[in-house]
Amino acid sequence: MGKDFSKTDKTFCILASACIAIFIVLNLQAAAPLVHWADHMDKLLMLTLNFDGGEAIDRFWSGVSSKFVWVPLGATLLAILAYYKKSILIPVLFVIGLALTVTLADQIASSFLKPYFSRLRPSHNEEICSMLHFVNGRKGGQFGFVSSHAANAFGVLAFLAPTFRRKTTVVVLAIWSVLVSYSRIYLGVHYPGDIFCGALLGFTVGLGMNIVIRKIYFKITAVSEKTLNDNLFKGGVESSYMTAAILCTGLYIFFYNFAQSAILPFTALPCLIPFN
Repeated sequence: MGKDFSKTDKTFCILASACIAIFIVLNLQAAAPLVHWADHMDKLLMLTLNFDGGEAIDRFWSGVSSKFVWVPLGATLLAILAYYKKSILIPVLFVIGLALTVTLADQIASSFLKPYFSRLRPSHNEEICSMLHFVNGRKGGQFGFVSSHAANAFGVLAFLAPTFRRKTTVVVLAIWSVLVSYSRIYLGVHYPGDIFCGALLGFTVGLGMNIVIRKIYFKITAVSEKTLNDNLFKGGVESSYMTAAILCTGLYIFFYNFAQSAILPFTALPCLIPFN
């Protein structure tokens, strides 16, 4: 376990260094030509990935982008923690760490980076907005670098991944994070570059918070990391329930919204995802 934790530390340092390096490069006057080229390529990629898929596809990606899709996942995780019997301290620290991960990732993205770089969203950039497809006229706020959705999704992924017993759940959650992030491109409110840098930020924050929470637990309990057995910080979450929650949420969004677009008789049921 010591070796695994050391690798986690090293991974975090590499990711943090990458975030700092990107921040510095974007502020260097000498890097202006590279930044302009990257911006141009980002816009070309945006035009490729953003398209009009019709009402069913619009509703699907709008649903995936909604904050409410995380409710079933959060409820499942809380249910798992509620049945954890070994130590009340671990679930408490776990919830605090996850909450701090989302808060930090979101605030760094929204309250610092977006106003600092002031990069217009594609939906507010006159050079490209007329060529993009938007859903229900939603264009988001003025600035978009970096994506808070991507930062939050990948922050959750990085924080939770080391705790899952099954690698399948990590893969499913990773795919879910990618889908949530891409939904912002489809909706026309973020460039791919916004998504990539947001994901890098979120993953770094999530991994760093996982390390911090572990160290706090070891400090409080005076338990040696090398002698610590199975717990929530090291593959202790019965992740099959999380896998089921993610898949069921995705399938619900898929089938419900395609059925709504087909105007079938059984679609008069109340929808958990608002689209107005």
